[in-house]
Amino acid sequence: MIKRLALVLSLAMLFLSARPAQAEDIKLAILAPEGSTWFKVMSAWDKELREKSSGRLGLKIYAGGVMGDEKDVVRKMRIGQINAAGLTGLGLGRINPEVRVMELPMLVSSYDEADAVANRIWPKIEPGFEKNGFVVLGPAETGFVNIFSNKPITSRADMKGMKMWAWEGDPLVETMYGVFNIVPIPLPVTDVMTSLQTKLIDAVYAPPLGAIALQWFTHTKYLTDMKLADSTGGIVITKKALDALQPADRELLKSTAKKYAKMLIDQTRADNEKSYATLAKAGLTTVKVSPEEQELIRTTSKDVWTKLVGKLYSKELLDEAVAAAAEKRGAK
Repeated sequence: MIKRLALVLSLAMLFLSARPAQAEDIKLAILAPEGSTWFKVMSAWDKELREKSSGRLGLKIYAGGVMGDEKDVVRKMRIGQINAAGLTGLGLGRINPEVRVMELPMLVSSYDEADAVANRIWPKIEPGFEKNGFVVLGPAETGFVNIFSNKPITSRADMKGMKMWAWEGDPLVETMYGVFNIVPIPLPVTDVMTSLQTKLIDAVYAPPLGAIALQWFTHTKYLTDMKLADSTGGIVITKKALDALQPADRELLKSTAKKYAKMLIDQTRADNEKSYATLAKAGLTTVKVSPEEQELIRTTSKDVWTKLVGKLYSKELLDEAVAAAAEKRGAK
């Protein structure tokens, strides 16, 4: 009897050892809804991970803000409820505030300048994420931000007194609104649509692709043709979740992440440019801001840059970002 039991246990152990390793799903949250550029790229990444790991590693994607606003997502990562996220600058800033230096108003005016700043700044701030328990798998962006409003905005004077959505808990936007005398209406992303419908707010800021994905454009009339800021982003994972992976899977995740983060940037830029035609076709009126007024807005924006020194980033980091943008601008 004892020999038979030993034989059964041996066969069972042999069977279990021959089975493929159970898939390790990285729980990843994004605000973008299903069908969006972010969701499509993350889904393609998941497919490659599963193929190259023989099914051991993949992504379980929580899209459309089902895990809450970005502050909720970061909190849930910290307690281990989810492992990773595709975040905008606001979410990244809750982990390491220095990242916000890349999306200051009127800092950059082209993708070349945005890339120059990102290439200069990311290597300097990534250690700050690791210090706080996170790893940046790949920098990304959501694109240049425009103002969507229900009255035309062509100048600083038009901004004064306007009730504009402010992402709840965003110190950068709060400071900018104070400098430009905009009335902030702090709300989570999930409440913006209803607030536009009820006219609690007169305007929102977003990249065109974001305004379409979230359907905000359906309740605004005007799009201000001025690149207010380049909204950064990134894919991050908790260091604890990354370290828990098998070494081969850890390297696979990190190496493929760079590829898909770059894909996100390229696809987001292409889709944002196409989105302007979609918005025009939907009936939004594009209003122009003169070069002279844009320069005045940029001059005023410098007050925002300096007010945030010591709060979000150092003077040295700000100088690095400004210099990188200026060098690229001067090289054209």
